[in-house]
Amino acid sequence: MKKISTRDKILNSAHKLFYERGYNATSIDDILKDAGLNKGSLYHLFKGKKEVLLAVIEERIAYNLEQKYKDIATVENPLQYLKHKLLTTDNFDFKHGCALNNLVQEMSPVDEDIAKALLKVYNDLEHYYFLALHEEPMSNEEKKSLAKMMVATVEGAIMAAKAAQDKAPFIQIVEQLFKFLLKM
Repeated sequence: MKKISTRDKILNSAHKLFYERGYNATSIDDILKDAGLNKGSLYHLFKGKKEVLLAVIEERIAYNLEQKYKDIATVENPLQYLKHKLLTTDNFDFKHGCALNNLVQEMSPVDEDIAKALLKVYNDLEHYYFLALHEEPMSNEEKKSLAKMMVATVEGAIMAAKAAQDKAPFIQIVEQLFKFLLKM
């Protein structure tokens, strides 16, 4: 079994706690306690909580989205592939919603550096959806606009599921979205 580095322990704990509680409700001490580490371990690697969050955004949230959608431009039917990816909800926590969306709502108005990092990930997500439309007979501008609408719809569906504490609204909204998309 591979030993987990101190940095990975910190990022794993921070990611989990920021997701479950939010950034502002999570202290450095909470992260360290969850990771089983002391303060020196964190401050040797990071300047503070903001730097930990920036690393979580880049190395956990952005990375997870990249891994989920990395094949989207190369599969035979990219819209069906995207639909399948979205409706495979076994590992999704509808209780807490979307880690990216939660942080966008909490932190974008508060800190410019964090807002920029979150916007980059959000734009990457829109780009993956844009890639799912590459076979569709429309201009790139239309694809970009549609991809933006798709992301907003899916994020809204996640929020509806979070509000209901049930995945049913998410599935209903995503299925309706793809009924529309696959008729194009």
